[in-house]
Amino acid sequence: MKAAALFVVAALLVFGVACGGGASCSDAKKTSNDCSVTPTASQPSRTKPTPVPPNVTARTTLEIKAPLQGETVTSPVTVEVASTHLIAAPELNVPNAAHYHVFVDKVPFTAGGMTIPMDEAGVYHFTESTLKLDLPPGHHTIVVALGDNAHVRVPESEAHAVAVEIIVAPPSPTQ
Repeated sequence: MKAAALFVVAALLVFGVACGGGASCSDAKKTSNDCSVTPTASQPSRTKPTPVPPNVTARTTLEIKAPLQGETVTSPVTVEVASTHLIAAPELNVPNAAHYHVFVDKVPFTAGGMTIPMDEAGVYHFTESTLKLDLPPGHHTIVVALGDNAHVRVPESEAHAVAVEIIVAPPSPTQ
């Protein structure tokens, strides 16, 4: 009987140590235990993208960092974007991932839930935070939206599209 009681106590001690001393992952904010939480957008994985859980209700932010609204620039124009959404190339087929789509002078552009054209002039797909565009001089509207692995536009309720209007100046005589 004593042996059985000692076995149960030892098993409970081993279980307690293995489980981080009793702290649950829901208590992770209150303790210093790691709990091996799944990386999120604010805590990225160093090896590969981690899908955003489908029950996440926070709105994804999407922004155009450059060029700025109304800015006069020269070609090639560097479009710099940022998003809190998980960004991954479609060919990686990461669940719940998206990639950037730039629409140049395409207003209206592809609506949420519709497939974004792959081979249409003025529509660009990319995963890096910058894209260089050769644009002719004049006024241009640049719209950035997210699309999923199948190039279906992410609904506005998940991530608003953002836009800037710019002026591309003709090259100077020294260029």
